[in-house]
Amino acid sequence: MKRIAVILVDWNGIEVTMPCLESLKAINPSGDYTIEIIVVDNGSAIPISSTIKNKYSGVVVFRSDENRGFAAGCNIGINYAIESRFDYSLLLNNDTTVQPDFLNFLYSFMEENPTVGVAQPKILFQHDKKIIWNAGNKFNEWFGITTTRGYGKKNTDKYDSTIDMPWATGCCMLIRNNLFTEHGIELLNETYETYYEDVEFSFRVIEKGFRISYVPSSVIYHIAGYSVNSSEETQEGRTHPFVVYLHSRNRLFLLREFSSWHVVPTVVLSQIAYYTLLILRFLFLRRPKKLRAVFSAIIAGLSNSYFIANRPFSSPIVRC
Repeated sequence: MKRIAVILVDWNGIEVTMPCLESLKAINPSGDYTIEIIVVDNGSAIPISSTIKNKYSGVVVFRSDENRGFAAGCNIGINYAIESRFDYSLLLNNDTTVQPDFLNFLYSFMEENPTVGVAQPKILFQHDKKIIWNAGNKFNEWFGITTTRGYGKKNTDKYDSTIDMPWATGCCMLIRNNLFTEHGIELLNETYETYYEDVEFSFRVIEKGFRISYVPSSVIYHIAGYSVNSSEETQEGRTHPFVVYLHSRNRLFLLREFSSWHVVPTVVLSQIAYYTLLILRFLFLRRPKKLRAVFSAIIAGLSNSYFIANRPFSSPIVRC
């Protein structure tokens, strides 16, 4: 009997984590596998262990006293899954709900295709389940641009074919754990914290000779932007400047690491254009904090600096 660890990372989001757990309760494994749910409380202001365990006694909860970032939070769960000899780890955003059979399709596909290291489902918007959030992903190496297939478009049979792709989204990915134990692939890169950490991980999986696949028969729903967008509009907009910093910096981290020599000229030119337009946009909108975030990100990205101010990474992790 195969075992799958379902890993959720929560940061002050218990109101979306609970509906996610409720939807996971409805999973009825049709194959020879069992699941265990792991929730990582990544420094929430109010610890969530008792709230979860009062309703879901079988859920394993880890608690970090500080927010260590999405990648580090996921790695807490993945490390537990590896040490406990789970066959697969499923990373799942806590602001999602799932179809009861979504995991059956992902698991069956992985079992039938041993060269696939990572698989992701079709992801639709929670607020409108006819609209696509993610139906696979692309990467243009000549310009260093990642794109999402089908975003904002109506869910049609055009997106119902299984395809291989260059990267899977961390919103939901089923990972074969022997990638770590037998093939030496490292966990998610914690220096990225969030944004592009899933792309960087996917690229490393492919470098080891494994495929990454989109499995459209598996369907989940995503709120999207829950943890990074404020409910109130400010001079800086709804998105925090730190998000702009991470996204801008990590984009450069990724391209420095994975751009082949023959695409360097076009990648450099495209990034100059991208960051110039970004700077002009924040100048026009009069958003000084985001403007500073972009300049700081460029400096950090080009110097390969992984330091993030006011973001501790040494806090203790406890199982609750």
